[in-house]
Amino acid sequence: MKPFAIPLLVLSLFPVVAGVAQESPAGNQASETTFHTSSDLVLVDVIALKNGLPDKSLKRDDFQVFDNGHPVSIKTFDSGAQFTTRPLVLWFVVQCNMRGYEAKGSGLFTGQISRFQPALTYVDHQDRVAVAHWCDNGQSKLDLPPTKNVDEVVTAVEQVLVPGPDTKDHGRAGELALQQTLQHIVDTTRGSRPEPLPVLIFLYGDYSSMDKSEADHFIGELLETSAIAFGIRDRRTPHIWFAPGEQKEIAHYIATQTGGEYFDATPETYAAALEKILQQLHFRYQLGFKPEALDGKRHKLDVKLTDSAKDQHKGVRLRFRAAYVPTRHEK
Repeated sequence: MKPFAIPLLVLSLFPVVAGVAQESPAGNQASETTFHTSSDLVLVDVIALKNGLPDKSLKRDDFQVFDNGHPVSIKTFDSGAQFTTRPLVLWFVVQCNMRGYEAKGSGLFTGQISRFQPALTYVDHQDRVAVAHWCDNGQSKLDLPPTKNVDEVVTAVEQVLVPGPDTKDHGRAGELALQQTLQHIVDTTRGSRPEPLPVLIFLYGDYSSMDKSEADHFIGELLETSAIAFGIRDRRTPHIWFAPGEQKEIAHYIATQTGGEYFDATPETYAAALEKILQQLHFRYQLGFKPEALDGKRHKLDVKLTDSAKDQHKGVRLRFRAAYVPTRHEK
């Protein structure tokens, strides 16, 4: 299959500032937490890792943000360790289980989704979960709207992965179906106030490719949210080694460009991979800056540590999205 791809998902500008009551870490008292989401701000989610684990000790003055190579002032700073980053919607995205294609898509996860259950207990009480899928026959569907009922994920994904009919054509219909699924997720995100951080978690082998020029054409058309993509690939899935003139392993590419990560796992380590994803998300940093103009053009994004922070936090590596597009959404 060659599913539809988006090489760079773009940041959006958020329409409101919302104060949300959040339970304290001890669970005894409620504290007021402000999630900075403003139509005048671009919010950049940054994952800082040292030796594979989140570094929770960074401060606002440790970061530098660059818009098309020009330094910009950080207007807001939020830290997951301080419980001030905005909530998540975790979208579990799978390809339907097609006979003869099980090892190349999402079929190897069939009957194994309950293995993720231990990691799902780490979903924060303010976060939501959702499920969506696409098929190579052109089907696209949101199977589980965002909900706080985490237990519904296992049932919803397993229902999608019930073996279906043999689909001989793994080409254009599947590309358009994935495109439509991603657009459904974007539309659902924009309909939420305040907008959460949408996180796509592909449970997908990613034996896929897509024409680079066509993929690039859809960047500005679809995802103008601050989505981060992750993925979990069963190690038994074959790799696609060559895709002349095309971008191979589309879901991996989306994850790289949005600041996420793709994990190889076995059924025994499915939960550990998901736990790593949740850990990175919950201890991320959220930097807000004001763009000079809402020009609707793609801007290269860069985030660095200051020289003094590099000396103090040796070995820390940052991950963030590669680009954003400054646009204002109508309220």
